Amino acid sequence: MLRDNDGGCGNGGFTLIELLAVMAILGILVTVALPSYQDLVRKSRRTDATTELFRIQLEQERYRAMHQYYAEGLMALGWPADEVDSPGGHYRLALAPVDDPVTMFRARAVPRSDTDQIHDACGTLTVDQDGPDLDDPELAACWPR
Repeated sequence: MLRDNDGGCGNGGFTLIELLAVMAILGILVTVALPSYQDLVRKSRRTDATTELFRIQLEQERYRAMHQYYAEGLMALGWPADEVDSPGGHYRLALAPVDDPVTMFRARAVPRSDTDQIHDACGTLTVDQDGPDLDDPELAACWPR
């Protein structure tokens, strides 16, 4: 038989009330912390798209220097297809149609619907011959600084 320091008998376990209190506290912590964690993960995955969009922008400028107009598809820039997945697989990259390929291009990164990135507040990211749209504060927050 075990004895407590005060001389009483006990088994040294937790009561049901103590266990329920701990479970309630853990539930509250998870409820508060999980959405913030998911937002941070989406933000880090967004880098997958922004990096590739900047790469497309550089390749478009190189292409235009040699051809006097922008490429109308990613294959012309040396990519395996005109629509490809980003390296992390969270976005679908492609060039969007434009009115005048001599003076403009638009590349887009669309979150894939089969990934959690579809819930990212930034949605589809685009870059054109002038770079990303940083005039709108909400869109500017989507791009690395």
